[in-house]
Amino acid sequence: MSVGVAVLDDDHRKLIDMFNGLLKTGIAEKDRESLSGLLGGLNDYTKVHFAREEDLMERQGYPNLEQHRAAHRYFIDEVQKLCQDNDDSNEMMLRIDLILLLKEWLIEHIQNVDAQYTPFMADTAH
Repeated sequence: MSVGVAVLDDDHRKLIDMFNGLLKTGIAEKDRESLSGLLGGLNDYTKVHFAREEDLMERQGYPNLEQHRAAHRYFIDEVQKLCQDNDDSNEMMLRIDLILLLKEWLIEHIQNVDAQYTPFMADTAH
């Protein structure tokens, strides 16, 4: 799942680790505090990683930057909806929704959408 930029690959590994941690605890975990921690961590991750990624794309003149930003805003909105739902929703359903969102992001966004900027990032690879 490498995009050819070490710092961004490290960020993506962090997301994969979060996803694996969520899968490891399972959907039936009855600990709202751990779910809150995951959601908070994901919310923090998006702010830091997306800003870094967008900054690099801008500096490299990536032509599809605005479309990429829109995809990031969609993901941020979805995570924030899950954070809001955390107070009064069924925890199992929230975990399922979070798993589905992360799976979609890992498979669709990182492997397909992020891969499109790789040729533009050759100067930042190291």
